[in-house]
Amino acid sequence: MIEAAAFDCQSIEDEARALLMEMWDRQCSLWPGQKVTPVDICDPWAAALHLGYEVQEGCVDSPGTRSGFQLGGFLNRSAKLIGLSDKQLPRTMRFTLAHELGHVLLHPGIHHHRELPLHGITEPRVQVEPKEREANEFAGRFLVPTKQLMRAFQASFGVERLTLTDNVAFDLLGRSYTSLMNSPYESLHYERVVAQAVHYGRRQFHALHDLFQVSPTTLAIRLRQAGLCRR
Repeated sequence: MIEAAAFDCQSIEDEARALLMEMWDRQCSLWPGQKVTPVDICDPWAAALHLGYEVQEGCVDSPGTRSGFQLGGFLNRSAKLIGLSDKQLPRTMRFTLAHELGHVLLHPGIHHHRELPLHGITEPRVQVEPKEREANEFAGRFLVPTKQLMRAFQASFGVERLTLTDNVAFDLLGRSYTSLMNSPYESLHYERVVAQAVHYGRRQFHALHDLFQVSPTTLAIRLRQAGLCRR
């Protein structure tokens, strides 16, 4: 476990990678009798089990909150317990759990913590408290590891990276390609299109955000972080 400080992205990625490697080494006990792939390893429920945490799914409304207010989850470190609301969509629940695991590994000073439902990594311009942003970053890098993303990207698109040109935009969007060419860099529009693409040229494949079971925005941010979509 790394010390709780101001984490840079590389430190967070190293922590996520270390957890995934431990789980890969223990796959026979975490998935007895099953054949798993590196993408299967990106399972926050299995990670919680590996770290010795129980995950309970159900109602996690917080006493004293206004009627109808639903929390996404909570962390109780002393009880080694993570609670998840069962009112969330599966991918929101998945990201919320991975986020709580980020707090477990990155922020040992956090003992009790409640969370709103988390749909994925937030864009850089969105104001988020530092520890929450770090836990989001951990979740994104755990659920979408850079090495596996690069492999899946090349298998889908047939190239190591996509540099945006008129031809690339047309292959992605057809006649509406100009909307992609005119989109501002900071909008993530290009990366979102790539994250949700199911064809490129003559290739047909599953969308990358479906492969990794995350939101299109989370996958788009991971594509940008990995340098796979260039302008």
